[in-house]
Amino acid sequence: MSYSYKEILDNFAQIAQHHPQINSYGFGDIEQITNDIETKLEPHYSRLYVIPGKSSLQQNQIQFDFSVIIMDKLNNDLSNMSSVMSDTLQIAQDVWTIFYQSYSQEYGNFSLYVVPNQKAQIIPFTERFETVLGGWTLNISLVMPFNYNWCNVPLNPNNELPQQDRFVSYFNLLNEFESFAALHEQVKSYGYGDLAQFTNDIISKVEPHYVRLYLLAGNSTIQNGQLELNFQVIIADKLNNDLSNRQDVLNDTMEISKDLFAKFYLSYINAEWDASVEPFIERFETVLGGWTLNLTARMKYSYDRCVLPELSFN
Repeated sequence: MSYSYKEILDNFAQIAQHHPQINSYGFGDIEQITNDIETKLEPHYSRLYVIPGKSSLQQNQIQFDFSVIIMDKLNNDLSNMSSVMSDTLQIAQDVWTIFYQSYSQEYGNFSLYVVPNQKAQIIPFTERFETVLGGWTLNISLVMPFNYNWCNVPLNPNNELPQQDRFVSYFNLLNEFESFAALHEQVKSYGYGDLAQFTNDIISKVEPHYVRLYLLAGNSTIQNGQLELNFQVIIADKLNNDLSNRQDVLNDTMEISKDLFAKFYLSYINAEWDASVEPFIERFETVLGGWTLNLTARMKYSYDRCVLPELSFN
């Protein structure tokens, strides 16, 4: 069964809802940690707040990293610090244990789809926001199976990349990215260039349609009969001004990232394992959210001088 990024976020929300010591839940970046995105008020404590980290497309699995902040109010004189730190540490342990030991419907069924990492770090903090808060940040990685089956990718079925090992030009490789964007059901625009043109279509001179797939070129390396090419693939969509659709945007753009990797992995492009996928929320002309896929491709590179377009040195 396929399991999505949004379903993992729903798991965190369910844990917060069913834990008797947690009184509010949030998801986003650090700026909203003490401001409920719906009520616009300071939330109730103890609070569980999830900040997305980078993800990694690995061999037959995908790893999602999260910073899970469990916090409670501290008295101004810090007289309750011992009890706050003790209680929030216990909640952090509970969150990890729920993901690790949830093999029935009664306990959430989380462990059927995702598994937490061992040696998860739990880091203490005290911060002065509007309220003085203390607690722990649980840095947890959740791993789930990832099937690199391009048949599941929502593309025109005729768009199949060849699998034989051969060299193509850089221009042809860029065309493969553009073709993927044109044929994917959810992608509405494509671009290639530098970051300055990310939100400005270089042809129409107006803001592009979203979801947008934008390609930034990275360094290349010649080694051992291969050419290693690096790209940053930005997959972005519009966020509402109140960020209320943030989970949907991150989920949908993550699925497109997975589709792209699966398609290129099963082709002559030979996308490399452990491709990192980093989340972002940026304010350009439009508030955008999504992921940056750091993709490495390896292709055959022949050291055949006979084909070089050079004049004789005689």
